Amino acid sequence: MRSDLARLIAGALAIVVVALAVAAVALWADRRDRVRHESDAATGGVGARAIPIMTANGCSGCHTIPGVPGAQGQVGPRLDASLAGRVIIGGVLANNPENLIRWIRGAREINPHTAMPSTRITEQQARDIAAYLYALK
Repeated sequence: MRSDLARLIAGALAIVVVALAVAAVALWADRRDRVRHESDAATGGVGARAIPIMTANGCSGCHTIPGVPGAQGQVGPRLDASLAGRVIIGGVLANNPENLIRWIRGAREINPHTAMPSTRITEQQARDIAAYLYALK
């Protein structure tokens, strides 16, 4: 009888643990999707399109960027979750979506002394990259 009770309790605990794990994954996925949607809306971009754009334009050569294959660069700043909390972009611009988009497209026009090249990518591509970067929260 005692072992039956122990098995019953163990089974109930296992069900509770599995249910909590499923709930945690669902909450995490919901938060991730909400952050991506907010980042897309704030920038006018689609973060899901950014990785091929960043890869094609060599961003990974200078920056470490989570989720971007081979992006382990050490020249430029890490482009990770800390970006959203930074006050200044490129040492000269207030950190907001429009300034980040401007910086991505034409950094040398904004600060001729920066090591960041002016990418000359389209505004939409810069918006997509900005959306991706701001979603790394």
